[in-house]
Amino acid sequence: MGKIAGCLKAVFISFNCLFTVSGGMLIYGLLQINLSDYETEGIDAPSVLWLWVFAISTVLISLLGSHAARTENKCGLKFFAVLMGIGMVLMVICGVLVSVSKNQAMENFRSPEVAKEILKDDEKKTILITVQQQLQCCGWTGVEDWGSDIPDSCRCTPSYGSGCKSISQGYRRPLSVHPKSCGEVVGVYVEYGINIILGITFGFAFVAMMGLIISIKMINQINRHDRAGIPAFAMRDY
Repeated sequence: MGKIAGCLKAVFISFNCLFTVSGGMLIYGLLQINLSDYETEGIDAPSVLWLWVFAISTVLISLLGSHAARTENKCGLKFFAVLMGIGMVLMVICGVLVSVSKNQAMENFRSPEVAKEILKDDEKKTILITVQQQLQCCGWTGVEDWGSDIPDSCRCTPSYGSGCKSISQGYRRPLSVHPKSCGEVVGVYVEYGINIILGITFGFAFVAMMGLIISIKMINQINRHDRAGIPAFAMRDY
């Protein structure tokens, strides 16, 4: 016999077990990346540190929730509810901040200042030429970035099927180049990635809210049982 409805407890424990497994898988993935990989692959170490914090916190909090529900520990459930509330608020704040700053960030990403920085550095310029070949684009903001020294990777032929832009100024004969800028093309992928991050952030906020609601519901059931002597719910051991 228990103070919490068996169905509610089963849902709550299953919910936490899922996050325990997810956090464990993330930890396993992080363990496969050693410090040398951070340097050779250009991985930002502080970002990896935050991933470690997130993964370990996910495992510990979900284990806390499962244990508190199994033992019907009111203090444990209250602590879990507080953590879920804090997590929900933080996720919502992060999501809103990213949403508000996204448009300005994308404008800066495609700005001529970025093009100037790229063309100043030979290594970045080489990367841009490679991107032009792969994504069929020209220049960071357009063909004008290259001035009169337009690389062959900008050149467009009818076989690309996306239409070509004809450039005649300063040339003896018209030159066909890719009509889209690389900043525009790459920006689409970056914006898509940001939208995925936003979806994950608000998704976690929703999950935290559900965890908060269920834990409060279980706390109320325990309180009702303790105050009024309501018969305990029949349940199985989980």
